[in-house]
Amino acid sequence: MKQFLFLFTALLMFNANVFSQNMVKLNINHQLGSVPFALNTGAQNNLGDDFNISRLEYYLSQFTVVHDGGIETEINNVYALVDASAATVIDLGNHNITSVEAIRFYIGVDSATNHLDPASYDATHPLAPKAPSMHWGWSSGYRFVALEGKGSSNYNQDIELHGLGNNNYFQTEISSTATASNNEVIIDVYADYAFALSNISVNGGAFEHGFSGDALKVLSNFNKLVFKQHPTSIIDFSEIKDFSVFPNPTTGATNILIEATENSDYQVLITDVLGKKIELITNLKSNQPISTQLEQAGLYFVQLVKDGQTVITKKLLVQ
Repeated sequence: MKQFLFLFTALLMFNANVFSQNMVKLNINHQLGSVPFALNTGAQNNLGDDFNISRLEYYLSQFTVVHDGGIETEINNVYALVDASAATVIDLGNHNITSVEAIRFYIGVDSATNHLDPASYDATHPLAPKAPSMHWGWSSGYRFVALEGKGSSNYNQDIELHGLGNNNYFQTEISSTATASNNEVIIDVYADYAFALSNISVNGGAFEHGFSGDALKVLSNFNKLVFKQHPTSIIDFSEIKDFSVFPNPTTGATNILIEATENSDYQVLITDVLGKKIELITNLKSNQPISTQLEQAGLYFVQLVKDGQTVITKKLLVQ
């Protein structure tokens, strides 16, 4: 009998430990390249275009935490309006979560909520009316991302990209190794906004409010490029002396040549103007020219990549 009571008590204690609730929070660390994000700070995108950001706000919703051996806990009715210029800690509530493996969320507002009246919410709610506005009217719904700033080396060209639309409600996933401590689980992710303008030419400015064009590119960049598990670090690319793409323009084959002082492995990623991958060439060595041929006429971006980071981007015109 005593043995039974001992086992029963131990089982209760085990269950209490395994299934006890912890307060779960998502902490977003805002970055601009390898430095902390700050408004009106100069940066460059992967095309080498200079820009700064004077406003960056976006919505996150429909969170899912993957934890404790693949269990998925959906967290409903949590909406966050993120201001990149302010510290961001999102309270996801109390849940039976001890060890986190990944977190998923959507950029924007789900379609069931996107067309409701903002005035129906309490003034402190993320979906209530805001100034400047994050809502584009009943038929279009909320601005999922509002990015504003200046482009060109003199920062004198206006950038104003507001992305929205039910069809552009994208989910992203970030790995995590967060574990409970003092009844709290803090999930750290990093948001590098230098990637928000990837493959968007901003030297002459950029203006798009809506569902397509550069506004859609911003939303796609938030989905695929902005959020990371670890902070962006500085990688030394000083060994690269030249990256040639020739002839340019071309009507046929294109030659690519890397000149470097080290015999490292490089990659070349070729995308179209929408950021769609056309070709990925791997295991390239210095001073070993390669040739590729693009079938369709148009403008392409040829990116030299090392250790997962874009080093140099060239524009290629196929006629």
